[in-house]
Amino acid sequence: MTDLLASIDSSAAARRLQGVVRETPLVPFPSGDPRVELRLKLECLQEAGAFKARGAWNQVSQLTPEERARGVVATSSGNHARALAWAAGRAGVRCTVFMPQDAYPNKVQACRDEGAEVVLCPTREAAEAACRERVAAGAVLVHPYDALRTIEGAGTVGLEVARQWPEVEVVVSPVGGGGLISGTSIALHRALGGRVRVVGVEPAGAPKMTLALERGAPVTLATITTQVQGLCPLNVGGLNLEACRRFVERVVTLDDAPILDAQRRLVREADLTVEPAGAAATALVLTGGLPAAWLEGRSAADPLRVVALVSGGNPDPAQLAALRG
Repeated sequence: MTDLLASIDSSAAARRLQGVVRETPLVPFPSGDPRVELRLKLECLQEAGAFKARGAWNQVSQLTPEERARGVVATSSGNHARALAWAAGRAGVRCTVFMPQDAYPNKVQACRDEGAEVVLCPTREAAEAACRERVAAGAVLVHPYDALRTIEGAGTVGLEVARQWPEVEVVVSPVGGGGLISGTSIALHRALGGRVRVVGVEPAGAPKMTLALERGAPVTLATITTQVQGLCPLNVGGLNLEACRRFVERVVTLDDAPILDAQRRLVREADLTVEPAGAAATALVLTGGLPAAWLEGRSAADPLRVVALVSGGNPDPAQLAALRG
């Protein structure tokens, strides 16, 4: 596993992505604490509306001619599905995505608009099973998080943060399956060394990484109670767990309420189009969730420099309209 992580090269991925995905901005946002200087990495402005475009293109751009002919498939509640549909459409590759029927309707339609075949399944478990059947029949799986090329692509977020704000001290990332935090933590460690602390945030109603770190192996959740779509796959990947074990300072859980409140603030105060999952990292900072020890001796003159990754901007339109009032 360690040797596999060593083979991840986000710098090479960045070269593949150049001119295809966007270098997203890093913008200031009030943290509510003068001791914390907060900047937001706006992956909600990325192609296909989320950081997932990075891993999807890094995968699709390296398919062999034989793999391209077989077509690509994936299971996703939305953002990876849309990103893969976008990447496959750009490359002229057939794409099928298996989605749970409770996925946001706008995300389902976005996948179809990109040219993908969408197969709706009763549950996430059923979607995973249907996808496995298609892979067994010959299709190429593009995994949303537990794959080296996916992690490499996600890691370009970390490379951009390191270049845009080399003085950064803490990076906070949402955790779904673990692709974003895996790639970002590895890339930051290589670019800036071990001085940058990486913190993960996942919903209390889907504590996949928290349980995996406690048990030392991926855990399949029996139930998911969070309403924060995009952060609730059934488990994390083995590669993602190993990366978090080695390069992530800690992973914490938050209830849905502060995540939704952070989304409301980003929409109303910063005029951003952000889905709940995209607000999770910001929520940790706004609720004062950073360890008190990290703030000792800090002041407005010498604040803790923190980046929150705003991972996606594909909310349910009705929910977004309600927030905008």
